[in-house]
Amino acid sequence: MGRGTGPSIVPIAMLLILLSQMSMAEEGNNMAEERDIEILRTLPHDSSSFTQGLEVLENSIFESSGLYGHSRISEIDSQNGEIIRQTKIDDSYFGEGITVKDQSIIMLTWRAGVALEFHISNFSIIGNFSFEGEGWGICYNGEHIVTSNGTSELSFRDPDSFEIDFTTMVTWDGVPVPNLNELECVDDKIYANIWMEETILRISSTSGKVDFFSSPLAVTSIQGNGNEEVLNGIAFDQNSGSFWITGKNWTQMYLVNFTIPEEKLSVDDDSQLFTLMAIIVVTIVLVPFIFRIIPKKKDLETPNFKDSHR
Repeated sequence: MGRGTGPSIVPIAMLLILLSQMSMAEEGNNMAEERDIEILRTLPHDSSSFTQGLEVLENSIFESSGLYGHSRISEIDSQNGEIIRQTKIDDSYFGEGITVKDQSIIMLTWRAGVALEFHISNFSIIGNFSFEGEGWGICYNGEHIVTSNGTSELSFRDPDSFEIDFTTMVTWDGVPVPNLNELECVDDKIYANIWMEETILRISSTSGKVDFFSSPLAVTSIQGNGNEEVLNGIAFDQNSGSFWITGKNWTQMYLVNFTIPEEKLSVDDDSQLFTLMAIIVVTIVLVPFIFRIIPKKKDLETPNFKDSHR
C-alpha cells in the first residue's frame, strides 16, 4: 500500500498541547500568589496598645488602640518609636481602625455606630459620622473611604457624607474572605489583615479579588503570647515605599517589603522557557505542514486551436 498523502496529525497534536499549557498558565495567573516579607527596620512598640489601626504621615506613625475604657489615638516618631502625644477617647467607645483624610484622622468605633473625626494637629474632636453595623477597618483612597465590618464585604463611602456608594465582595481564589479587619489603601489596591489569622491580603478595589497574600511568620512566630495578641495594623510609608506592620500588644513594629519567593521566580523562568521552546518546535513542524496543505497554483492550460485567436 502506498504511503499516505494526507496531513500529519503530529503538528495538530503539538499545537493542542501548547494551547493547553498556555491555558493552564493563564488559569494559574488568576490565582492569588504568595509573597514573602523582607524586614527592613524595627521600632519598639507600646505593648499595652491593643492595636486597631496604623497610618503613616510624613515622619509620624498614627495608631489607634481599642478596648472599652482603654481606647486611644497616638502619634509615634517613626525614627525611634517614641510616643509624641496621645489622647484617650470616651470610655463608652471601643476604638477601631483609623485613616488620614486631609487634616483629619477618622476613627471607627466597634459597635457604637459612630466614626470620630480628629484634627490631626491637636487630636481635638471636630466632628463625627453615623453608620450602621460594626466598624472594623478603614482607609481612604482619595475618592472613597473604604470600611470593613468583619464580613467579606468592603463598603465604599462618600468621604463627605459617609454614606455607602457601593460594596464589594472580597474573594480569594473565588471563595469569600470573612473577618476582614484593618485596611490600608494604596492606589487601586487595598491591603487587609484578617482577624485571628497571620495573613495579609492585597485586594483589587475594582474586582474585590485577592491578587497576593503573605503570612509573615518571621514576625508572628516571635510576637504575641495570648490568643488575642494577633497580627493587626498595616500602614504604607511613602518615604520608603514599604509597609509598617505590628499586632495587638506586640513589643515591636516592623518595616517590611513584600517580595516574590525565589522558588516562584525559578518556576516562572522554567515556565517561560518551556513556552518559548514549545513555540519554536511547533513553528518548525508547522511551517512545512502549512506548505503541504496550501494548494499549488496550476499551470496555465494551453488553449485549444479554436480558442487560440481570442
